[in-house]
Amino acid sequence: MKASLSRVLLVVVIVVIALLCGLTFKQLHEAAPPAAGQTFKTMKIGCVEWARLTVLIDNNPNPANPELKHPWGISIYLETPSRRVLFDAGCSASALRHNAKLLGVNLSEVDFIVISHEHGDHIEGLSHMAEVKKGCTVYVPNGMSLQAKEWILRQGFKLAEVENTTKVAEGVAIVGQLYGPPYEQALAVNVSRLGIILVVGCSHPGVENFVAKAKQDLGTAVYAVIGGFHLAGASYQKLNATLKALIEHNVAKIYPLHCSGAAFRDLVRKAAPERYGDGHVGLKAVFMKT
Repeated sequence: MKASLSRVLLVVVIVVIALLCGLTFKQLHEAAPPAAGQTFKTMKIGCVEWARLTVLIDNNPNPANPELKHPWGISIYLETPSRRVLFDAGCSASALRHNAKLLGVNLSEVDFIVISHEHGDHIEGLSHMAEVKKGCTVYVPNGMSLQAKEWILRQGFKLAEVENTTKVAEGVAIVGQLYGPPYEQALAVNVSRLGIILVVGCSHPGVENFVAKAKQDLGTAVYAVIGGFHLAGASYQKLNATLKALIEHNVAKIYPLHCSGAAFRDLVRKAAPERYGDGHVGLKAVFMKT
């Protein structure tokens, strides 16, 4: 009788342990952020013959055009032969309005807007876009907070949530969200015979991880990366490791903007001058294979 009872108790203990282990694994699995570079299949998005980028907002001033406002934040206007896209909107509606006018950019021609993540220095300029392009579609990361999504909807925009890498136009894709925190996405345009031009907001998940994910998901090399790299105040070891990773990915042009920090800009300029792009508000860069 005692032996039988012991066997029953042993079975119960084993079952309870198995259930607890399974629950713990499930919790850990669900809580884990998306892995950098995670992909399910390569997506073919086509290509464009050229892409032109205009930096509308950046906290790095333009020495050749001091009239341009340079508040903390970022906003980049992307043009291809068939599309006009606004990537992020900066922190100030007035600065976005002012700089767009000075730079000759008509924001009413925007086809859609892509927001990298929910921080105010990337979305608050949307209040100006609501004046000139109300009803426009705004692509946001699926993991963006409900509060931020509701604020965008209240501005009068249509909201499109993105989780995985998604083609949004010929040769143009949103590189699906990675976790920083917060959840963040990037914008990619594939230029014929050149490669991907990758536009990033703050790169909270790591700019090298966005480069890796773009390469894996789109099956094309990244030619250039431009935007905020989230390296202001980072250690020298972190700066070196980031530059090394970008070089290993064979990124030909690196344009550090916004939160990249002066130290990283100086490092790229000195250690890899052939790759360095001097980014600032008002920068106009054309990418085309000649």
